[in-house]
Amino acid sequence: MLATVGFIVSMFVTMVLTPPLIRIAVALGVVDIPDARKVHATHIPRIGGVAMIIGTLVSLILWAPYTPQVLWFVAGVTNIAAFGFWDDRVALDYRIKFLGQLLSIACVVFGAGLQIKFLPFLGNGAELPDWFSLPFSVFALLGIINAINLSDGLDGLAGGASFISIASMALLAYLLSDSTLLLLCAATLGGIVGFLRFNTHPAQIFMGDAGSQFLGFTAGVLVIMLTQYSSQVMSPFVALLLLGLPILDTILVMGQRLAEGRSPFKPDKTHIHHRLLQLNFDHYEAVVIIYLLQSVMVISAVLLRFEQDWINGLWFVGFCGVVVLAITKASRSGWRAHSLRNPADDGVLQRWLAASQESGLLYRRPLLFVSLAVPALLIVRALQVTGIPTDTSLVLLGMWAIGFIALVCLRGKHPVGLLDRLLACTTIIATLYYGSTASLREFAGVFSAENLLYGCVTASIVLIYRFAPKSPFRITTMDFLVVFAVMVIPNVMSLMAFREHLGEIAAKSLVLYYGVEVLIAHFEHRRFLLRAVSTCLQGILVMHILYF
Repeated sequence: MLATVGFIVSMFVTMVLTPPLIRIAVALGVVDIPDARKVHATHIPRIGGVAMIIGTLVSLILWAPYTPQVLWFVAGVTNIAAFGFWDDRVALDYRIKFLGQLLSIACVVFGAGLQIKFLPFLGNGAELPDWFSLPFSVFALLGIINAINLSDGLDGLAGGASFISIASMALLAYLLSDSTLLLLCAATLGGIVGFLRFNTHPAQIFMGDAGSQFLGFTAGVLVIMLTQYSSQVMSPFVALLLLGLPILDTILVMGQRLAEGRSPFKPDKTHIHHRLLQLNFDHYEAVVIIYLLQSVMVISAVLLRFEQDWINGLWFVGFCGVVVLAITKASRSGWRAHSLRNPADDGVLQRWLAASQESGLLYRRPLLFVSLAVPALLIVRALQVTGIPTDTSLVLLGMWAIGFIALVCLRGKHPVGLLDRLLACTTIIATLYYGSTASLREFAGVFSAENLLYGCVTASIVLIYRFAPKSPFRITTMDFLVVFAVMVIPNVMSLMAFREHLGEIAAKSLVLYYGVEVLIAHFEHRRFLLRAVSTCLQGILVMHILYF
């Protein structure tokens, strides 16, 4: 419960602080100026990290236990935020940046006593001596901070990749019943989500060095707490899998710079995200590819966490090798994404797709199907609702009253906004969660037909997004993180911790959520109808509360 509250408070504070910080960034002298190495073309404030850090700290101060580890962690975050903000203003020499990082690391390593005591292949219970453990811990944290700092090159990249890693740490902390670590993860995740609201391409604000160093420092501390303290039977290689892609990127970049006789600290365009852009992937695609690779790494960390060290090590090295080989092969062969081709060379299928897209066949019929299937799925499940608790009943009654008043007062005059989306999402979650899945399972044919409909709705949404001309419905990199959080985490939790069908509920909720977004985007001119359907569904739930 505290973790949920900590996440919400951190996210809310970050989102509230970001707009005013955007307005005063020029006066504070923290604006990112484009140059030959950067991919943006306009001046953008680089103060988002400050909002993210404040949001996280407020949540921790309010809810976290004041243990030495937490207090020294807060001190380290405060110090690295100060040096990072200073660097964002005046572009510090790398030696001064390292000094700031070392001071923060000293807070947790020497102040809180947080250190790496176990390494792979040393055997269970074999602790490293302090003369090796302490300097190695400092070196590892220094490397993680700079690995994530260097990965901050595209809109949403460092924040999204860190979100995926820390979300996986939160899941593992939950499974290990480590409430303090879970709260630290949740507060950080809330700050990241609040920041990404303004950092998704095209970004309104950057996190700056204050934000990227904060994420690196936090990820490093959390992964050490997880693998060295929360569980000593977990393979130490899990840490590499959780943070693998930024570490791989840093090793490749630093190695290439040293091999070419250049300073390892001089910026260039040899990072993985730069190489993806050079392969002609657009900004959005490059970020999503890195998200996908990071997701594979962290999911494998969760699934293989108790496997032997050699299995985890072999998987890590093999996966990194495949990634490097694929990118290198594509670069050297001259392959490019979205390469121009002659339409005359297209086959029958390509010509049919082009003709169907032009005629509207590939999005009009899917749009009609979604407009019928989404309400039908919700109505069928709403009629199956049973056993709504009293507190939830009061919330649903209140939501229905708000929806009914909005329907009567607004009708079709005002655009569909946040209130309408909130009511729709609440209806979807309540309907699927309290809908009697068990009764549907008794009728295998009905249950299979329902699942088939969900699959068809998913395919239709993809077709609408891909083929609808000038569609107001758009998918951003933030949506990928939503998919990761809503589908991967509950499914893993269902496998490991619960007997409830949380994964199924999460997946179906996500499909219906995007279905509603499609309907809002394409039927904005029928606002009254959209609100009427939502209110009717809420009314069905209310009838169950009042009469059953």
